[in-house]
Amino acid sequence: MGAAKKIGISKPSVSRQINQLESRLKTKLIKRTTRKLSLTEAGQILYDRCKGFDTELTGAISEISNLRERPTGKLKIGFSSYFANDYFTMETIANFMKIYPGISIELHSFTTSHDIDLIKKDFDLYFTDNDMSDAHLKSVLIQEYPIKVCATPAYLQKHGIPKKPDDLIHHNCLLHYLYENPMNDWHFKINGEYESVKVDGTLYASRTHLLLKMARAGVGIAQLPLFMVEKYLKTGELISILDEFPIQSAEVYMTSYRQKETPKKLNYFMQFIQSSK
Repeated sequence: MGAAKKIGISKPSVSRQINQLESRLKTKLIKRTTRKLSLTEAGQILYDRCKGFDTELTGAISEISNLRERPTGKLKIGFSSYFANDYFTMETIANFMKIYPGISIELHSFTTSHDIDLIKKDFDLYFTDNDMSDAHLKSVLIQEYPIKVCATPAYLQKHGIPKKPDDLIHHNCLLHYLYENPMNDWHFKINGEYESVKVDGTLYASRTHLLLKMARAGVGIAQLPLFMVEKYLKTGELISILDEFPIQSAEVYMTSYRQKETPKKLNYFMQFIQSSK
């Protein structure tokens, strides 16, 4: 039998398997004569239905192999308030999920330093406001956010416009509450170097979008990422002050646990985020 040779098995083995199939189906599949073999009607039906099976099976195996190569699973990610409010960053994560539908993402915001524990809390990755690199953690800077100091025209008309950073001590400054501490040291570039100016106020918030709402309500002066206030600066709802004294940009780091081999799903995600900067 040419078929036996083609698939690499012996003629007796092929004959035995055909006989077993005929016994199972209770019908003859092949007409046998001393000179040749031909298909019965039942044999022809079976052949027509199965002749593409080899191609389909090969395609299915290939598809499964490709699926195995794609990253799958869940990523548990923690993030800071700056990162959460950045639409571009969230859009980048959404694009990643479209490209890799086999990966699900669990996002958690954090406000205290106790939340930042990759191992105990079973997180894969953190987006943090500071470099946390040590013997166990690795942080990579992925984003810097320009910061604006701003307030409403009504507030500035009532309380005056600060002319220099030290004037802020006479104003109600809206403070970002980060990791159990109010960020009341604002760093301005004065005479070419960043200097710390101690400020104070009556509002503390762990979420920057709350600071923005209160600034727009005229409660006081806030320092906020440019991407959050840009449209309000353009409409005149907020006014940027002390522009001649640039304030230090906010930084966001991608922080992960040091390990010999990074899981494929995490590696793909980190590379995607870095390439989208």
